[in-house]
Amino acid sequence: MANSEPDFSRKKPRQARARLTIDTILEATARILAEEGGEKLTTNHLAERSGYSIGTIYQYFENREAVVISLIERQREVVEGEIDALLEARRDDPWDEQVRGIVRLLHEAFARHGGSDPRLVRALVAFSLDRGLPEPSDRFVQAIIDVWRQAAGEGAPAMDEAEVFTLGRAVSEVLRRAALQSSPLLGTRALEEAIVRLVLGFLGQPGAAQAGA
Repeated sequence: MANSEPDFSRKKPRQARARLTIDTILEATARILAEEGGEKLTTNHLAERSGYSIGTIYQYFENREAVVISLIERQREVVEGEIDALLEARRDDPWDEQVRGIVRLLHEAFARHGGSDPRLVRALVAFSLDRGLPEPSDRFVQAIIDVWRQAAGEGAPAMDEAEVFTLGRAVSEVLRRAALQSSPLLGTRALEEAIVRLVLGFLGQPGAAQAGA
């Protein structure tokens, strides 16, 4: 059965003007988080930065938590597109360098809002318990596995559901916890390198499984 995507907005953006309004609100949210921090993300300030009235914001979003979750969803789509573009541009690079590029894109996406106000994080957790946060995208882990299997060539072993789940959550949960805890490691080369080693260690060298069979 297909999973239904949660709907975090009040009004569906069916017209171009409505979509523009939502995009502008989300862009203003991203600027506030990046430039001023989560403690400044209030509906009053968001209205000021976006150029819309508070009433307009509440037409589309229940509260500031809903705005942030919608921003997370939009950024997830952006990262998926960036992964596809990276794989197209770097298809001739060594497989481990392609994996490193995928990890870097995901890491940068989480790091964009590192250090958010803990009160906002707690509010998001409470909101998620009631409405459910978007599930992390499996596009990044599938891209990593595809790169590894292409390097292994014909006869590469398939990964089972448990292996795909474990690899994907191992990466996404490290980054999620770093973001929730406002870890100073988030956005650093040290954390990125640790995640890359985790991924490469899990996968092993392409063809190793066949050679040892």
